[in-house]
Amino acid sequence: MLSLDDLLGLIYVSSWSISMYPPIVTNWRHKSASAISVDFVMLNTAGYSFLVISIFLQLYCWQLKDEGSDSGRPKLTQFDFWYCLHGCMMNVVLLTQVVAGAKIWRFPVRGHRKMKLGYFRILLTSLVVFAVLSVQFVYTNCTHGWDNSITLAYCNNLFLLKISMSLIKYIPQVMHNWTRESMDCFPIQGVFLDITGGIASLLQLIWQLSRDQGFSLDIFMTNFGKIGLSVVTLVFNIVFILQWLVYRGRDPGLGEYPL
Repeated sequence: MLSLDDLLGLIYVSSWSISMYPPIVTNWRHKSASAISVDFVMLNTAGYSFLVISIFLQLYCWQLKDEGSDSGRPKLTQFDFWYCLHGCMMNVVLLTQVVAGAKIWRFPVRGHRKMKLGYFRILLTSLVVFAVLSVQFVYTNCTHGWDNSITLAYCNNLFLLKISMSLIKYIPQVMHNWTRESMDCFPIQGVFLDITGGIASLLQLIWQLSRDQGFSLDIFMTNFGKIGLSVVTLVFNIVFILQWLVYRGRDPGLGEYPL
């Protein structure tokens, strides 16, 4: 029988996974990706890549030396990993629509898509930080042996990178909608699915903690990555809904991509 834990996990993974498809399908139907900010997609793809690596290490590379070695492990499940891997792959597909729509998807050419300099520098900085953290992580493990505390510290740093990308990535999309003064071709279905997934993810974590460990500052810090991602997702998706309510029905009237 499906437990409440598994049910909530299934709901949030299904919701967040399905939410990846409306943008791709909408772009394909309209033969245009003009409603999607290129800065948003690039930052989102990088963030998902950091997250996949972090969750993979915590799920499959955690050393179980004794019964107590699992107590400090973050509450992550197979649902988390497969959702993130799927999300990363779908973001790559969306990225091809945004930056190479004419060549790969046969979209009409409507201008050149490129990242704004500020967001490009943020992306480049995140990749440099990721490279430095990864070299340090590998060197420390090779020198001192594999240690769960080192793994957790590295994974939490990757979670911080992902949360940073999530905090920043929504800003260009919000500004893109504001500049266009329209939500035409914007996949609002994905936003509602995102909200459903964010609520289910938080409820699952609360249920797991109340059942196994209770609530404390240490437990919160151990699981801050999942909590932070859910909260950020909820806040910005509410902003998208407010924009949709204000701008819906308006035609951007643009013959090219707003750069």
